[in-house]
Amino acid sequence: MPFEDEQIAFMNKIGVPVRDYQHLTDDDWITIEDYVGDYLTLKCLDRNYNPNEEGMMCYSILASLS
Repeated sequence: MPFEDEQIAFMNKIGVPVRDYQHLTDDDWITIEDYVGDYLTLKCLDRNYNPNEEGMMCYSILASLS
């Protein structure tokens, strides 16, 4: 499984609409990238584009997609 429990809990918290992280479809991968990427850019960067703690979680999730 590409995601840790902490990452899954975070994705659930921010509203990623994926039900089964054990059996991801291609659409699920795209959904995760869209939701996490948007959350990162809209909520997790300071004025100098440095990530906060949630931003670091977003980066770790996005890295797991590659």
